[in-house]
Amino acid sequence: MPFGGPNSERVLILAPHGRDAEIACRILREAGWATMICNDLANFCVELDNGAAFGVVVEEALSTIDHTCLAERIRNQPAWSDFPILILTSHGNEPGRQATANHFLDILGNVSFLERPFHPSTLISVARSALRSRRRQYQAREMLERHSLLAGELQHRTKNLLAVIRAIASASLDDSYGREAFFSRLHALAAAQDLIIGGAGRGALMKSVVGKAVEGFGRRISMEGHEVFLNPNAAQGFALILHELMTNATKHGALKTEEGHVSVHWSFDATATDPVILFQWRERGGPPVKPPKRKGFGSVLLERAVATAGDPPRFDYAAEGFTYDIRASLAQQRQTE
Repeated sequence: MPFGGPNSERVLILAPHGRDAEIACRILREAGWATMICNDLANFCVELDNGAAFGVVVEEALSTIDHTCLAERIRNQPAWSDFPILILTSHGNEPGRQATANHFLDILGNVSFLERPFHPSTLISVARSALRSRRRQYQAREMLERHSLLAGELQHRTKNLLAVIRAIASASLDDSYGREAFFSRLHALAAAQDLIIGGAGRGALMKSVVGKAVEGFGRRISMEGHEVFLNPNAAQGFALILHELMTNATKHGALKTEEGHVSVHWSFDATATDPVILFQWRERGGPPVKPPKRKGFGSVLLERAVATAGDPPRFDYAAEGFTYDIRASLAQQRQTE
């Protein structure tokens, strides 16, 4: 498909009298361009709306008829567009030639003039310049569209992030320990955002999220899993989950003793219709495990930080060590605004 769409690189030709249209059409087609001869200016304007790279127009077609429709389309074209028009003129020494040229430049903008009779190579050269100009415009359009898309995504991500911060703050900022936990969780959230930004805002690899959370513990923590790319919500959620698990393991679990160790494992659920990841955190070698006496915000976070697929997360407080399992959905979900 052409660079900017099915009709984006065709040439519109308006030369209703004589053989100019036939000659220009033949030359351009032999050079590899798709062309369309328009019967009149109204037809030219309609086809312009359907897409074109540039136009070839004889001067007489603009001088002898009302060209308001074309001038309006040029004036109202989108910000990225500056449609090139090649005007075939008569001899340049006629009276009023410069005034006519200035008039066309004023109302049509991106205009080039080619005096007849012309050599085929001259027409091809000017046409190539027009096409290069139009392709740069298509590139500008893509950049503007991408900028608009990223701006919308950034707005959503910011709202989502602020909602998470508010939830953490409301559950944490009750005492000095809570304030410490809040800033610690906020730091984990910021680290996740760094990974997401490094992924062009599309998300992060699970291995990177886990590695960032457990860095500094060396061989005491092993991790193994498939090459999984998490969407931004899942990356953010798993960063908070891993931070909570690391905090608990350091203060109360396997990482509190020198002999303790943790294994982190994740894999795809091949039986699921939608993308689902099976995640397990398994502690061994630490002090005797006891279930918490009350359900705090950390437990709520471990339950709700990522969207689950089916059953809720499993907390196993076996004597030999704590284990956390979750079936997490990797489908992109947006928070209700």
